[in-house]
Amino acid sequence: MTQAQAEKIRRKKSNTSGKQKDRTPRKSKDKNNSKSLSKTKKRKTNRQQNQFNKTREKASPLMKQRQTAPVRKSKSKKRLKRKKRSKKQQLQRLITEIAAALVATGTLIWLGSLFFFSIVKVDGYGMLPTLGASDTVFVSKQRTIRRFDLVAIETPNGKGISVRRVIGLPGENISYKQDRLYVNNEEKEELFIAEAIVQADASNSYYTDDFSLYKLTKEHQIPSGQYLVLGDNRPYSSDSRYYGLIDKDDVIGVVTMRILPLHKMTKF
Repeated sequence: MTQAQAEKIRRKKSNTSGKQKDRTPRKSKDKNNSKSLSKTKKRKTNRQQNQFNKTREKASPLMKQRQTAPVRKSKSKKRLKRKKRSKKQQLQRLITEIAAALVATGTLIWLGSLFFFSIVKVDGYGMLPTLGASDTVFVSKQRTIRRFDLVAIETPNGKGISVRRVIGLPGENISYKQDRLYVNNEEKEELFIAEAIVQADASNSYYTDDFSLYKLTKEHQIPSGQYLVLGDNRPYSSDSRYYGLIDKDDVIGVVTMRILPLHKMTKF
């Protein structure tokens, strides 16, 4: 081997050993660099994750509100619809209950009017000053008829219903002399027209013209089941002096109260 060849071999060895020496530290450097890079990446990713979580936590109530808002709106709409339905149902129930009550009341009044009472409107001026025209009175069908009672009657001349006062009862003899009522020859005071009699006496006239039962009916006593009735407005009233005695069947009932007009409500 020559010196030149040996020199070449030596140089090659030195080059290879230098390369090996240079590679080993590079590898360690690369490893350290990769570790530092991975750490920085992890830190960045952790920071990003934390920031994302924070933003998510902040946004989560808004997101929840956005998510729950339509649900709440739908629930509120359903509640409103239910309330409206319930109000309609309550109104319908109330209307049906009122209608049923009115029908029941009407039927009760109708049945009562057939057997127990009646409502009568006064026609004409025959009962002044006690009752005026168009006054409305309550009539009891169960009350016993007594002298001076006001009674609602069906007039024999077919002019409808009128209110008159009972003066004579069955079995009595009735007569008027000089504004004085005599029942079986016994004088009876008529307090309900006392003032009118005084006024007529002051003007030298009579409030009730003289008459007797015999002149009216050719009877000395009122037959059973009949009554003699007169109006309180004696000079202008049409009553038993004109159409005769009243049968019991023509008597609707006894007037117990004036109910209209309200400011003149009176119990008799």
